[in-house]
Formats: sequence, C-alpha cells, structure tokens
Amino acid sequence: MRKHRLISILGVLVVLALTTMSTVENRFMRLGSDTASAQKAIAATQLATQADGLSSIPDQETKAQTDVDLFLDAEEVERRAVAEQNSDTDTSTSRVPVSFKHVALPLNGGVDHAVAGVATRNSGQGVIRLRGIPPGSTLLSAVLVWGDIGPAPGGNVVFGPDCATGATFTTQPFGATQQPCWNGQGQFFGYMVNVTGQILPGINGDYRVRGLRTALANNQCPWGDGNCAGPGNALPLSEGASLIVFYSNPCIPKAAQLYVSLGPRMFSGPHSVIHNTLPAINGNLPNLKHSRIGADGQVGVANCGLRAIPAITDERTWIENPANNTSIQIKGDVGGLNRDSDWNGYDGEPLNKLWDSHTDIFGSGSFLAQGGGLNYRVRYLSQGDCIVWVVHILGVR
Repeated sequence: MRKHRLISILGVLVVLALTTMSTVENRFMRLGSDTASAQKAIAATQLATQADGLSSIPDQETKAQTDVDLFLDAEEVERRAVAEQNSDTDTSTSRVPVSFKHVALPLNGGVDHAVAGVATRNSGQGVIRLRGIPPGSTLLSAVLVWGDIGPAPGGNVVFGPDCATGATFTTQPFGATQQPCWNGQGQFFGYMVNVTGQILPGINGDYRVRGLRTALANNQCPWGDGNCAGPGNALPLSEGASLIVFYSNPCIPKAAQLYVSLGPRMFSGPHSVIHNTLPAINGNLPNLKHSRIGADGQVGVANCGLRAIPAITDERTWIENPANNTSIQIKGDVGGLNRDSDWNGYDGEPLNKLWDSHTDIFGSGSFLAQGGGLNYRVRYLSQGDCIVWVVHILGVR
C-alpha cells in the first residue's frame, strides 16, 4: 500500500516539474522575443508561409488611389497627332509611351483597345496571338507591357511579328512593387515600350516576344509535385508580356473614351484601387469595357498548377462606382457575370502559368457616370494567392 502511494506521489512530482520547466521555458522565450536571434526566427517563420506564389496567411485589406495615366478619345488622339506632326517630336509625358505621329487625320470613328498576352515563366519568350480587331480599323498606337521578378531592374526585349527578326527595345521600369511570394530577395518590376512600328498592316496576327531575362529557359513547370521536384526560384523570374493596341473604327462612337491606369500593385488578400477619371466618364454611351493585365495568376500548385485550390485560387473582381457604392461583380464565383477568376494564368494555358490578360464588357456608361463620373473602383478578393495587377484599362463606348 505504501509502495503504491509512493508511486502516486512521485508521479505528481514529475508532472509538477515538467509543468514548471515548460512555464520557465515559455517565459524565457517571451523574454527573448525582442532579441536579434528571436526576431530572425520569427522572420524565418513568416517567410516560410510564402512559397510558389501563395501565402498561407492572406494579407489584410489594402487600398490605393491613382490618377489615370492616359486618357484618349477621338478628339484627344487628333490633338496629340497634330502636336506631334507639327513639332516632329513625341509630346507625351505619360508613363504610357503612345505616339500618334503617323495617324491620318481626321479619325474615321471613335477609339477602342484590345489586349492579348503570353506567360513567360522559365522561358523568357512566347507568342502573343492578337485577335478581335474588327475589319476597317485603323491602328493608332501599340505598346508592349511585361513584368519580372529580380534583384534589380533590367528591361530588354525583342518584339515583332512571329517568324520575323523583330526589334530590340530597352527601357526602365514604369513601376515596382513587392514580389508575389516567390523569392524574397527580389521585387516585381513592370516595363512598357511603344511597338507601333512592329504591328502588321491588318493589326491582328501572331507576335513573338523573346529575350526577356530569366534564370531558366527550359520551359519547365514552375511547381514540383509528388513525382518531381520543382525548378527552384532563382532570380530573375520572368512572368509574362501583353500587347495593348489602340485603334479607331467607324462603328465606334466618336465620343468613346479610354482610361489607362498603371500599377504595379501586389496583393494577397482584399484589395481595391480607385482610379480618378478626368475628363469625366460619359454616361450616354451603352457599353463599359474593362481590361486587366497582371502577374502570377495560377489555378493552383497541384499537378504543376493544373488543379484549383478551393478557397485560395478563386479570386473575385468587382467594378464599382465610389460615388454611390454601386457594384458589379464581373469575375469569380458566387455572383460573377463570368464565374472564372481573373487570375488563372490562362495566358500560358496549359503551361507556363503566371500571366493574365482579361477583358470584359458589361453595363453602360451611366453606371459609372452617376455622381459625377470622376472615378471608378476596381475591387479584388484574393485569399492567399499572391497577385500583381499591372495595367487597368476602362473603355466607355
């Protein structure tokens, strides 16, 4: 009997000792949380939550407000064309490097735009298939936009019709933002150059991009899976490139408007940006057209990014009027006019992913003109997928 009682007492003492040790250990850990070594350990834990374009902890909501980088309508294009043709120089001070020196005046119709892109991760090259420019259209200007992740900027690209030699362009980035969860030693850089001279007479066609900087050029899938290791995330990491074409057409109202806004901005949680619109949005036109170009879209990481991750890669997009807080969900599940995501990497379908150029037509000019038409808002919901929006284009026609 005494033996059993002694064993019980010893057991209690052992539990008390372990509890005391744990308490002391936790106290020392708390006391040391402000030390340099503890801070490094915490930072390492936070970095470990970001990998392969995803964050295990979505960011808090982020907001931004910008002025429009470029406004165009038929009158503005004609004004710029006259100024360039008279001075023999490009008079634009915009971050969007358009030029209208070659444009025949007066314009035959109003202005519109089209975008097409290609993903370039682990390749640094690809073909952009531009389609959808209606017959009878006149080329006004064209720009190429691309992005990469690197320790410092570097902006060379070769661009031209597919199977042609192409032209080499060198530029500095128009903006930079946090890298979208691939390699913490880098930043995301966005670049843009005028490529009007490389556009085919019919505008529609296949255009090759090459020479983008990339650590790997073997077209390997960006992700590993259970059967093979991933390629790693050595810098630089090429993301993708998009061609933006501005054109006029007799079927487009002369009052049609275009507003171009440049990022780049990274987000991995709720994000919204208000773009100021001057001159004001015309409320008498029947169509709104919105294009979004961005980096790091993906379906998921399973099976080399070909399978979606529920509740992570199901991003949603709204276009909103801040004056009266009215909203139209144009992309994404649970209410979107288009149930797919803006950020699925389809410019590289099926591989490589990580670049998107999407355009949607919805609503009428009156939706955004109510309350003055002096701005509009793009609102995104991401739940851990790290995304960079690079260009927003609003068309009112």
